[in-house]
Amino acid sequence: MGYAELHCHSYYSFHDGASSLEELALTAKELGYTALALTDHDNLCGAMCFSRLAADLGIKAITGAEITLKGGHHLTLLVKNAAGYRNLCRLITLAHADGKRRNPELDPAHLPEHTGGLIALSGCPKGELAGLATAGNTEAGRTLIRQYLEWFGKDNYFIELQHNLVFGDRARNKMLALLAAETGASLVAAGNVHYHTRARHRLQDCLVAIAHNSSLEETHRERRANSEFYLRPVPELNTLFKDYPEAIANTSKIASRCTFDLSRELAYTFPSYPAPAGFT
Repeated sequence: MGYAELHCHSYYSFHDGASSLEELALTAKELGYTALALTDHDNLCGAMCFSRLAADLGIKAITGAEITLKGGHHLTLLVKNAAGYRNLCRLITLAHADGKRRNPELDPAHLPEHTGGLIALSGCPKGELAGLATAGNTEAGRTLIRQYLEWFGKDNYFIELQHNLVFGDRARNKMLALLAAETGASLVAAGNVHYHTRARHRLQDCLVAIAHNSSLEETHRERRANSEFYLRPVPELNTLFKDYPEAIANTSKIASRCTFDLSRELAYTFPSYPAPAGFT
């Protein structure tokens, strides 16, 4: 079964992502992924370079971002078309305007106006829905899902399942799948990738420690729980999500709907200035 990674961080997720665009794209191609989405935290700094690089390598690039909502919750947004790119840019701008300089936060009240052309994934364990599922608050979870389905539409909102062999992953995914069945929402698998290969987790640990201006020993709680946040071979992913095959299948289905190519479609139109004869 084909797989597209729809939740991936590069070193443009500052102090969090530990791999370059080249390393991520090359590894995804070697693993036979159908596509790779770049979803750095609250920015599109690497989007153009990633799009051009992926085109050169012959792998499909998806433009996206992981947005921080007020309260610290995360939401993954993927661009389908040019309208979606405009809306994602606007949402990132609003997040930086609403939040502090180093901690952008988007008021969810902005979302309904800017959903066109975007696909939303419910987010990592720091997502609001994942938190409600972990807490067993099913009523609030159903309410939240229905709100997002209303904002984005049933075809553009997916409940994100992640399985990085962290304690609680299995139970959370089981609850999320139950909520999806009750609300009619669809599931999608994602890796929450922070480095291209397992060995790079050591650098990622160091980056988190630097971000907190503390030693590795002092940031045990802030760092990732293990070294499993890398680009996995597809057979491993199929095994991890064997109870949710539709979640794997939906990765490629979503990727096929994201047709926006930043390297081809973004063009600047400059005004025509009068110039003396012989000059342009």
